[in-house]
Amino acid sequence: MVELREYQIDAILKIRNAMSNGNKHILLQAACGSGKTIISSEIVRLAIEKNKKVLFLVNRRDLVKQAVDKYTDYGLDNNIGVIMAGEDSDLYKPIQCASLQTYGRRLNLDDPEHNKWFHDADLLIYDECHSANAPTYRAIINNYKDKYIIGLSATPMGAKGSGLGEVFDEIISCIPISELIEQGHLVPAIHYAPSKPDLEKIGIVAGDYNQKELGERVDKPKLVGDIYLNWAKLASGRKTIIFATNVKHSKHIKEVFEENGVNVVHMDAHTNDEDRAEIYNGFENGNIQVLTNVGICCEGSDLPIASCIVVARPTLLISRWIQMAGRGARPYPGKENFLLLDHSGCIDRHGFIDDDIYWSLDSKKPAARKKSERKKEKKIIICDECTFAFTGNKCPQCGFKIPDYGKRINTVDAELIEIGKSKIPKPSMQDKRIWYGMLEYERRRLGKTDKWLLAQYKTKFGVWPRGMENVGPTEPNIDVKNWLTYQRIKWIKGKQKQYAN
Repeated sequence: MVELREYQIDAILKIRNAMSNGNKHILLQAACGSGKTIISSEIVRLAIEKNKKVLFLVNRRDLVKQAVDKYTDYGLDNNIGVIMAGEDSDLYKPIQCASLQTYGRRLNLDDPEHNKWFHDADLLIYDECHSANAPTYRAIINNYKDKYIIGLSATPMGAKGSGLGEVFDEIISCIPISELIEQGHLVPAIHYAPSKPDLEKIGIVAGDYNQKELGERVDKPKLVGDIYLNWAKLASGRKTIIFATNVKHSKHIKEVFEENGVNVVHMDAHTNDEDRAEIYNGFENGNIQVLTNVGICCEGSDLPIASCIVVARPTLLISRWIQMAGRGARPYPGKENFLLLDHSGCIDRHGFIDDDIYWSLDSKKPAARKKSERKKEKKIIICDECTFAFTGNKCPQCGFKIPDYGKRINTVDAELIEIGKSKIPKPSMQDKRIWYGMLEYERRRLGKTDKWLLAQYKTKFGVWPRGMENVGPTEPNIDVKNWLTYQRIKWIKGKQKQYAN
């Protein structure tokens, strides 16, 4: 039996109180990583103790299997049946974990009264319920409108950004992301962002950018190349998930990473269950370093080893932004933070992912609004001395006073700038010695002079090397190789611009 956290116990009590007050349809908003499935496991256990029947609905096959595994770990394995295409069913079990698609099709075979597939549940739990307004899903929910329904979602808003009040009577917020980070249940994000992409005059469909027009706008060789260059500079040693705009865009990103020797895999809706499982296993336990995808790793994906998220898919919906960006926040041994590299303009539009949000059920208004609007930086300055990004007239990193305070940062080549609340820990002397040894190895291999090594070290750490007399050459790792590749490409681009001028 899993020991519940205090906020999880509190959420269950709030749900029970809401039901006692006559509200049968409850929406639980719980952030990614807060343990929605654990909360639902305890609710299901309490229902089974009272001899009630439960239907657990999810919208993807892998999420059905994930739910069965979680419930099994919770000691409910003898009570679980599965309703999903290709799986054996035991319809007499009091808990049925069902795929929405399969269950919807089988309910259409006959009236519920005579339909062997109809599970006459006392409690319906609908995971990832932000699609509850869709006609296909409403057709299933209507069979249980007189029963208790609990919807679970980290981002409870419909496709157009409005609330889900047409389905649910009351919304209960579990715990904000900021508190999960404070309590150590999630790790903080270090935000980096380029200048905003050109999204002018792109049409709006169902509350978000027109996907065809958006794909054409972002799938440019230079923009795709910038994704790799910034990743190589900032995150080359980290397991990374990239969110692309469409399949073509994702495959082009994959090609650029492959050309630079990175082990990268692409996933989309056509990737079957077996291949997905193999890819996830290779990402977590093997040598796959980068996973680029289109809409696959958003909902319910549990890949805590990822310590870098690249968002290359612009969106008007804060729910989609949180779902993508939040994939890196789950803790993992040795993981103190995760890098969030935004190539979409979402930080500028939606803010930091740990900003507190008030969620509403109002079906005619936006479902999400900031509890307290973040004070927006008027200007972001880049220090001429140490390249640290900040606001104000004096660099907090090195103390350099900006003589022409007020100038905007020149983000040529969409080079990422840190704008978040967190800072990457400063490298230790041991880190510097390791890098020095690997740079010395490359200096000898390439036949470079000592000045080359000194220049590379200064570029990396902002200071000249001290105390390195006894450091010998060490074969470089992937971090150093990618960093040197980035520096070389950057140098070539600089020369090309000089010639052009």
